Amino acid sequence: LVAVGTTPKVTLTSGIRLRNHLDQLITILSQAGISLAGLACLALVPFGLPGLWLLALVGLGIPWLGGAWGDVWILAGAALLAELLELVSSVGIAKRTGAGRQGMWGAFWGGMVGAIVLTPIFPPLGTLLGAGVGSFAGAFLLENIFGGRDRAGSLRVGKGAFLGTMLGRILKLWIGVFQLVWLWWSIWFLH
Repeated sequence: LVAVGTTPKVTLTSGIRLRNHLDQLITILSQAGISLAGLACLALVPFGLPGLWLLALVGLGIPWLGGAWGDVWILAGAALLAELLELVSSVGIAKRTGAGRQGMWGAFWGGMVGAIVLTPIFPPLGTLLGAGVGSFAGAFLLENIFGGRDRAGSLRVGKGAFLGTMLGRILKLWIGVFQLVWLWWSIWFLH
């Protein structure tokens, strides 16, 4: 207790304790901010936005909090792997069903247009479904019109484009969940 009219005595140890509490508070607030930013980045993935790359950038906070740079490289490698898997699955499945160059371009542009059109109608699921339906429609139409395929062949290519797009997005989301868990583990438990 301090008597009325006197000034409290500040000692060196009380200043150090205050500094330690402030450091802890700043660390916890930083961890919470990075955690929420990572979650927001993952939410961008269904919209076809580069959320996994942004999540890797958010991971730059790991070394700032005392973590290892290797964790940042793991996040960046996972983002690259997700992009490659999305590309390989969508192109690979469409190719397996007989898609030509026209069908591939139709799937690509149709997926983009479908995602844009259905996003405001059914957010956020509309983006994922729009990409799949758009890929189907684009591949079907361009294979039918410019690829010289009959309706059955174009339908088969459209189905392959749809499945490939959906599989690619789902794989990308799962890798994003891995990235988010890795980020959280790195900032909350590994330093």
